[in-house]
Amino acid sequence: MSVVSGHIRGQTNSMPLHIEILYNEYQFAAAFAVASLLAALALVDAGAQYLVEQRVHAQMRAPLIEPQTNPGARR
Repeated sequence: MSVVSGHIRGQTNSMPLHIEILYNEYQFAAAFAVASLLAALALVDAGAQYLVEQRVHAQMRAPLIEPQTNPGARR
């Protein structure tokens, strides 16, 4: 993970890198806690994506509503 992320200790950090640092420093409980937060965030993101996609698909399936005309109005 460190190689592809441009990891510069003390300057750049991300949750996966933070988990790796905690794990390498034998802080297993903290690493597990941050990993659990990252997993929960991924699940929330996937749920939000699902809801947005469902709304978009519902809007695409909805028939276009033509404007109503007043049959008694003069032209």
